[in-house]
Amino acid sequence: MRVATLVLSILLFCGCASQIAEPSYYLLRSQQALPSGELTPSKDFSLGKVVIASYLDQQGLLIETEGGQLRPARQNLWAEPVYEGVRSILFVEIARALGEELLPSKLNKNTTVVDIRIAELHGTFDGQAKLAAYWWLTRDGNILSVHRFSDVQSLAESGYGALVDAEVALLKALSEKIAASLVAPAPTEPKA
Repeated sequence: MRVATLVLSILLFCGCASQIAEPSYYLLRSQQALPSGELTPSKDFSLGKVVIASYLDQQGLLIETEGGQLRPARQNLWAEPVYEGVRSILFVEIARALGEELLPSKLNKNTTVVDIRIAELHGTFDGQAKLAAYWWLTRDGNILSVHRFSDVQSLAESGYGALVDAEVALLKALSEKIAASLVAPAPTEPKA
């Protein structure tokens, strides 16, 4: 009887242990459909460095707890490095708002360069997504202007999928602010 109970217990334990939850993977991507065709690169502006805070460089989505601690998810993971997703969505959404694409500054010389730093991008314990970012415009090594964006977005529902949607919405809003700050320099008047 004891042997049968022991064998049954081991089988139940093994059965429970084999039911490990599969992780969910997420991408930071624009919700906008991308049509095929030729791009329209900006003649005045280019995209420089996009830097993310080092705490974001991990696989799990992050939630800030009540005590101000950050907890990475173990089963809700980024499908690619966060940097790649952030850069991808900024490229698409700035182009959508501006009406032209910002090529990498290495490819588009003699332009005003837009450098971006993402300081915060995570969820909060009370159901919001948080984004804090900076960007600055430089030309020929001179800083022309420096900007800051900070906002929160309530999650439409609970869950990590809703957190990703809110983070995408915040990155879209940031892109619109960046695009609005890109004003082409006035043409110089020829000297008489």
